[in-house]
Amino acid sequence: MTLTSYLIRNKLHLSILSALGAAAWSMYFGVEVNWWAILTVFFLTFSIYQYNRLTDDVEDSANDPDSFQDAKKNEILITYVSFYLLSALSLIIAYQFGMMAFWVTLGIEIIGFLYNHKCFPDFLSNMLGGARRFKDIYVVKNLTPPIDWATALVFLPLIFANEPLTLQAWICWAYVFLCTFFIEVMWDMRDRHGDLISGIKTIANSFSLYKTKVILNTLNAASGIGIMLATYKGVLPQVSYFLLSNNVAVMLIASAYKEEKAHAMRKISDMTIFLAGMLFLSFGFIAYFSH
Repeated sequence: MTLTSYLIRNKLHLSILSALGAAAWSMYFGVEVNWWAILTVFFLTFSIYQYNRLTDDVEDSANDPDSFQDAKKNEILITYVSFYLLSALSLIIAYQFGMMAFWVTLGIEIIGFLYNHKCFPDFLSNMLGGARRFKDIYVVKNLTPPIDWATALVFLPLIFANEPLTLQAWICWAYVFLCTFFIEVMWDMRDRHGDLISGIKTIANSFSLYKTKVILNTLNAASGIGIMLATYKGVLPQVSYFLLSNNVAVMLIASAYKEEKAHAMRKISDMTIFLAGMLFLSFGFIAYFSH
């Protein structure tokens, strides 16, 4: 197994991206990088996505059977060390920086748990059409991970530094939310086959691939225009124009998806994480030196 395959299979690429993103946004806001905050973001991402490897049994058996079998072999390690232990360590670290940091970290963990774990009681599941977790609920499955990502990357570093959540911070939160939403939909485009087998209704399998691309690129263009206007009006610093490179990347990658090349699209979608990591890191350095 290559290093890249190992990083992707164990969700380390996502965890590294989240840590880079949190550091970059700290530099963007002119806040000293708090390595405890960065470590907490890394732990949160790693614990939630590792646990997700165990809970998507039906769809991953079709979409990525080798990764699922590997996860099942390490079920005890993933459950009790990667998820429970790292979640507990995240809360312990956050508590040192105040109750606000503690509660926001706990909120991220609860959303991640309810997204993955099939724990809804029968009466609630019946009301939700058989859904046992957030991931089973149409559209909600695409909205909950972006809430976690945007909160961890943009808000947590500011909260750890005891900084206020300004209008600028909320605009950046909304932008990261939308970018993560785009990635979620692109992953659903990649996983259409397995999601259909498992009965999970997604945006990507509710519409044709072409219509999904149109929806994705329209929202992507709107978010880019929003960043341009906020930067032009002086609400965001001039360095924010650099964020538009992320919008261009989303448009190119989404447009490249072809259903008959599902295996190739899986590799491309995984590489988008590395691309986003490099974008955020370089953006952070530009923001830092602009201060």
